[in-house]
Amino acid sequence: IIHQLHSSSCSSYKTLENPITSDQTLVFDEEETNRVTLSCSYETSSEKIDLYWYRQYPNSEPQYILWKGARSRDGESDIPDPHFESSTTRTSTELIIKAATLKDSALYYCALWKDPVIQSF
Repeated sequence: IIHQLHSSSCSSYKTLENPITSDQTLVFDEEETNRVTLSCSYETSSEKIDLYWYRQYPNSEPQYILWKGARSRDGESDIPDPHFESSTTRTSTELIIKAATLKDSALYYCALWKDPVIQSF
């Protein structure tokens, strides 16, 4: 059902310091009525992190699904559609699609946003 998973990193300073990678892991749980889990791993020294999920249908723009905070922002989230859940750890995020159907076939993206560090001199 799920076509592919890609990952990207968002940063106010557009650095490559914080790679985020997809594990390309799709977990289908038949006992949970077509529950699908997508995973991404990341590395960063920042403590203020938001992890975003998007999906893109062919010939369409990416659509926002949700964001979930990690590390010092754990517990903060915006998950407007109850069809989706998310979990985060210090190094990974998961998107859970509950009761996946053919309409969930799309290209999925995970993205990381970190609070920019402002230094005074």
